[in-house]
Amino acid sequence: MLQTIKGVKNERPFYYFEEISKIPHGSRNEKEIAKYIVDFATKHNIECSIDEANNVFIVKKATQGRENEPTVMLQAHTDMVCEKNISTKHNFETDSIKLIQEGNILRADGTTLGADDGFGVAIMLAILENEELSHPKIECLFTSSEEIGLVGASKFDYSRVTATQMINLDSAEENTVIIGCCGGLRSDMTLPCEIEENKKPAYKITIGGLIGGHSGEDIDRKRLNSHILMGKILKSIKEVTDFKIAYISGGDKDNAIPRECETVISVDNSNALDARLEKIIETAHACVQAREDEGLFVKFEKTDTSSTFSALDTDKILKILSLPNAVLKYREVAPILPSMSRNLARIRTIGNKVEIGFSSRAYNEAGLNESAFELENVANEIGAEIYHHEGYPAWQDETDSPLVLKYQKAYNEATGRKTEPTLIHAGLECGVITSKVKGLLAISVGANVHDLHTPKEIMEIDSMDRIYDTVCTFLGK
Repeated sequence: MLQTIKGVKNERPFYYFEEISKIPHGSRNEKEIAKYIVDFATKHNIECSIDEANNVFIVKKATQGRENEPTVMLQAHTDMVCEKNISTKHNFETDSIKLIQEGNILRADGTTLGADDGFGVAIMLAILENEELSHPKIECLFTSSEEIGLVGASKFDYSRVTATQMINLDSAEENTVIIGCCGGLRSDMTLPCEIEENKKPAYKITIGGLIGGHSGEDIDRKRLNSHILMGKILKSIKEVTDFKIAYISGGDKDNAIPRECETVISVDNSNALDARLEKIIETAHACVQAREDEGLFVKFEKTDTSSTFSALDTDKILKILSLPNAVLKYREVAPILPSMSRNLARIRTIGNKVEIGFSSRAYNEAGLNESAFELENVANEIGAEIYHHEGYPAWQDETDSPLVLKYQKAYNEATGRKTEPTLIHAGLECGVITSKVKGLLAISVGANVHDLHTPKEIMEIDSMDRIYDTVCTFLGK
């Protein structure tokens, strides 16, 4: 019985969405949700296995009379991005997601909703449970740690897979069939800094109120990156007075555009800075281009700090904050999407070191190498260490593949609507899986989910209903 979500056509997918929302399942914390899925399979007497990476693989036999049809794989990831508002008290390691329904909209109370990819997991569980649905053999793959570099999908043993078609349930736009995605690479830079004693006046600068977003899907929406904005503010201060950075921190997830940043600086001339503060804050607000960022606030507070980084190290940090960010190149053919991007995702001061995390995306290996090479050059120039990791391949299928056409027909039959094939500037597990299972046709589809990877994430309830109906229609043919 549904506890929060009301007025839906298909109760069971939403029942499972409510159930998995009770289980903490951030990236690297999927043990309990994996156990829930295994227990579900055991309860329903369905073949199931789990690996050391907490990937769960379930195989449901074909309905009688359909044993000779090609096997279909359904696939979704079990982890979610854990972001919350500053004022929200929530422990993602222990607390359930508090769901709130507002008409046709489902959101969470001050945190990410987890519709990415909870809706996909819930639909797969409801389909596996549905004994009235006629279907070929179904293989369901629930992967772990997708949000931190497609980790689970990369570690799964695909030798057991017999499917020739795969529906990845991890898209956020109902009216599209995703047939291609970019590849990705994460880069960690560590800058050692010299600590100096400080006796000069200091300020804490805080940036907040930004919307952030998915570092792939939202990277071209002109949303501000709090770290890049902090770099611009610090450059404005440099025009007034010299300063040294004592501390800087912001962002958390590599695949989320950072919404907040905080830094402490000591200044040579506090009177000159005080006289220019209003203008500096106005200049920062003038950087807002996206309506969603109109909640931006920039706050200066006088504080104390006993030490700072050296002037040289301060300049090195400013160089990092000035690196080209967001969309670096666009595709030259339709669909006109970013073809290469970079997100300066997180920055942390830990003792005498500053650690910086980047996420690069591109539709080919050359683009990823180009971004990595630029970061390596900067690291070498400023004396920082750099480490690239969790790379994954791009993927592209054909717009008129049999799988695409069959899904389009099923969607039209189930909803009376049309859906079009397109590409996405984000990473999907389709690239990893199709590289491991030769000849596997794949598409990615999903419900309408907005503002992914932010506390404003919402899902359209009737859209999830329609996707469930479509997948059932697809399997029923």
